[in-house]
Amino acid sequence: MPRISEERVKGLATLPGALDLAAVAISVSLVGLVAEHATGWPRVLLALLFAFFVPGRAVVTNWPRMARWSEFGMSIVFSLALSTFAATTTLWLHEWHPVGLFEIEAALSVAAISISKSRSGEQFAWPRLHWADLLLPVSVALWAIGVARTNVSHLGLYGLPAILPLIFYVGLGLLVVSATIALAQNRLSRLRMALHAVALVVMLYGTAALVYQEGRYAWLYKTIGPVQYINYHGTLNTAIDIYQNWPGFFAFAAWFDKIAGVASPLAYAKWVQLVVELAVLPLLYLSYRALALPVRQCWIGVFLYSACNWIGQDYFSPQALGTILSLGIMAIALRWMYSGNSSWHSWHFPQQTRFRDSDEESLHGQRLAVWLPFALGLVFLFGVLTFTHELSPYLVILQLGSLAVLGRVRPRWLPLVLVAVAVGYFLPHFEFVNSHFGLLASIGNFFGNAAPPSSAATWPSLPPSEQLITRCSELLSLGVWALALVGAWMRRRSLWLVISLLLLSFSPIAILAAGAYGDEGVLRVYLFSLPWSAALASAALSATPALVSRRRHIRDDSIDRPAHALTSGLRMAAATFVALILFFPAFFGDDRANIVSPSEVGTLQVFQQTAKPGLVYAPTTGCPFDDTARYNLFDATSIFGPGALVVDKLPEPNIAGLIARNSYTLTGGAEPTYVITCPSALQYNASHPVTYPVGFTILLNSLAHSPQWVLLVKKQGTIIYGLRSTLGSSAG
Repeated sequence: MPRISEERVKGLATLPGALDLAAVAISVSLVGLVAEHATGWPRVLLALLFAFFVPGRAVVTNWPRMARWSEFGMSIVFSLALSTFAATTTLWLHEWHPVGLFEIEAALSVAAISISKSRSGEQFAWPRLHWADLLLPVSVALWAIGVARTNVSHLGLYGLPAILPLIFYVGLGLLVVSATIALAQNRLSRLRMALHAVALVVMLYGTAALVYQEGRYAWLYKTIGPVQYINYHGTLNTAIDIYQNWPGFFAFAAWFDKIAGVASPLAYAKWVQLVVELAVLPLLYLSYRALALPVRQCWIGVFLYSACNWIGQDYFSPQALGTILSLGIMAIALRWMYSGNSSWHSWHFPQQTRFRDSDEESLHGQRLAVWLPFALGLVFLFGVLTFTHELSPYLVILQLGSLAVLGRVRPRWLPLVLVAVAVGYFLPHFEFVNSHFGLLASIGNFFGNAAPPSSAATWPSLPPSEQLITRCSELLSLGVWALALVGAWMRRRSLWLVISLLLLSFSPIAILAAGAYGDEGVLRVYLFSLPWSAALASAALSATPALVSRRRHIRDDSIDRPAHALTSGLRMAAATFVALILFFPAFFGDDRANIVSPSEVGTLQVFQQTAKPGLVYAPTTGCPFDDTARYNLFDATSIFGPGALVVDKLPEPNIAGLIARNSYTLTGGAEPTYVITCPSALQYNASHPVTYPVGFTILLNSLAHSPQWVLLVKKQGTIIYGLRSTLGSSAG
């Protein structure tokens, strides 16, 4: 048996060594479960840890400069990027073998970690316990009791916030108090703050997954279909939809399903929001520290981000993965290519004595050796982002490009390289995007793209509950931006950093002039603005005199004057409470419209798997459809709403005949035609009305009394009719 050196044992006792050991253990355990064809949550959790950590850890542990900077956050980013790149590449090469790919990744990761030499690091030490440390576990316990007592069987007009028990809010409030006490200590504990940040994310983004049986949002189910298609066919078909033209996320999810041993992403999709928000935390902190913000301001910014991210773009979707990759790219750029921080100057303008015997060419080589690996890593991450999400690459280019114009990101030509990568991928797909989404027509439509989604509905008028929810989301968004501007003014002496953060916060607005996202464009702007707006807002809340930690090499900036620390804590508590008051209606207020039942999901899945392909009419958005491998075989169209059959009026009593005639116009009677209604569509229309509730009644009565239509399914509110003449012998 080989002897383990004392140095190796000490290395494993450090944080890097512990992370390496954990990565190897995860890989070996998961390989065993996959080989045994085991199923269940242990395999899913190990697959999650592997996908989010192990391949990236194998890279970071062999990259000393990266490891000294970020042991954990960059492991997440590179792990996701490597797995996405590998899965997508095998699809493009028509060599789809996800389990074999996993086994190769696991073997290479374990081998790379085993040969790593960079396990030196600080010994991990717990901070001394304080009486206030009891508040955190107590707050989590109270929250858990509140979740257990929540009954979501009868949601009202104001969604989940109206039915959550008082003890839930007491637990959340106690967490804010505990975080305030931790932040108010003159010697700040990073571990305490990290635990509070994680607890806040769990409470805000884990609650829905615990109280609802299925994932929220009807549009979540549209992202399930491409994953199922990939695993069924083992290939892509770019003629189907935009998802298969930007397949990165779907390839990654299909690969993950195979190594997790699940039949569908529905097994875990409702937990994705929580996982994504947890993965974002270390990347936010890395980005803020890369800008040399004092550590207290960093944690305030992290808390504000989590408490203000109401738009729900972190569900099971390409945008969720795109957010993580985008923040990883920004963190690398701000740490190693941003000329406003000390780390850039330390390697770009080294002490002359350090290179006393070197000429200019040698000095240039030293700079290149430091900069080039990070530049290549950034371009690799950006390349993966380019085929993962359609819009995110251009928002990243806008942000980095605006900094490069001012000379804050070096070299200035780096954004041009990113433009070449993004455009190079986009051009072959331009015709599809333009023909399906009217890209050229949307250019210059700034105000149309900037309109919020709620403004799309003009008839019937929004109910009072929806108006309140909309006002809360608007106030939260505008409040963050206003506080960011206050922070910029208060810290105006740190001129260049303030300008940089302002550009990062508000440059995404330019995408509205060229986007094809319609009324969702403003949501993407807010999403990409929020990390940097929160950083500026933290400057307004922190009592630390300077925005930049100028003396970071002289003293530990986690130590602050007691008065400054207390003031910062109290300000953060006040801002967090206000943000949470607005966050709950904005994020959970629409849950009556956004949740679906297991019965709906199961009934519609069986229909999609067994029915003949054809044309599907639905009253409005809201049904959990398109979540099987046959999703591309059913063309869906709406009955009510803008651009639908019935616009701004109640349907005629013979609406069934109108649908039949429209079907013959579109298909000539050559395809089966169906009408689907479900409870979630009715609830969605109640919050986002495109017709009055009686419109559904008129529709169902017309179908029931029309000889042209036959009832196919009626189960717990989900009703499916078929056009008799298009169904052939199965019409009975």
